[in-house]
Amino acid sequence: MSQYNLQQFIKLWAQEKITTEQAIGQILLQIQELSERLKQVEQQMRPGGVAESRTEVP
Repeated sequence: MSQYNLQQFIKLWAQEKITTEQAIGQILLQIQELSERLKQVEQQMRPGGVAESRTEVP
């Protein structure tokens, strides 16, 4: 599944060019991206910053 940028997604939804299922998938992809970006920001704000994020434990 390809991910649209937010503006494209909203435009397609407003024009009824995507299904409800596609919209849900796009919303989940947007949430996933935001979650990953937030995690990176939180790691950078911790003492040690970026260097500490390279030693992640799975």
